Amino acid sequence: MKSVIMPIGLLLCTVGLAGCGLAPVPPPSVVSTRPAENDPSGTTATPVAQPVASTGFTAYERAALRVRNVGCGEVAVGSGFAISDHVFVTNRHVIGGAALLQVSTYDGHDIEVAATGAVVIADLALVWTKQPLPATIPLATENPVVGANVTAVGFPLGGRLTTTRGKVLKYAPDPVGWSSLPMLVNDAPIEHGSSGSPLINEAGRLVGVAYAGEGNSYYAVPVEVLHQVLSNPSDYSRSAACGGVL
Repeated sequence: MKSVIMPIGLLLCTVGLAGCGLAPVPPPSVVSTRPAENDPSGTTATPVAQPVASTGFTAYERAALRVRNVGCGEVAVGSGFAISDHVFVTNRHVIGGAALLQVSTYDGHDIEVAATGAVVIADLALVWTKQPLPATIPLATENPVVGANVTAVGFPLGGRLTTTRGKVLKYAPDPVGWSSLPMLVNDAPIEHGSSGSPLINEAGRLVGVAYAGEGNSYYAVPVEVLHQVLSNPSDYSRSAACGGVL
């Protein structure tokens, strides 16, 4: 039997609503993308995700966000992560069709959403928040090589914060068919509700955004695609309907 690849974030929508109704705003003026000194690739920098003494969480765990989508006739869950004080990244299918987005931090604090922007070229979305976010994840400047170690951080099934580890297996076509760009395939275990989870390299920098899975292989949008989106506002100028459909 042929395997079916499904997004790993949301339950299926049962009622078609007319998009999320939140207008996108200009891109963030400050994004954590600068590599460490003497690190032109952004992939071999001195680790930046050290444990935080007051909480026991790493910086990338503190940057993770739980997302609840109220819309499409039900409540569904996904994950996300902050890239600047008031902007976080998740998946397009996580925010699709939302009448209300409920966002909370790793320690349970609620965050109010100001605006969203669905990405046209991949299963990504940007969300702007009214309150400042507790931590951010810096972006690697290029995609990881095959065999590189990666860490996934998210909220499977909308539950507790979970961290898993794996390796980059290969680059392959987008199985969902939303992008013509090669996607990153890895084996860091993730479950439903983990769509939008960041993939972090050993230097503590973002290298991918999880969005789908098949068997023991999990697909992520590579960081170079996210860089392209952040530098081209026209790539995220639309709202998404249920399931992230444009």
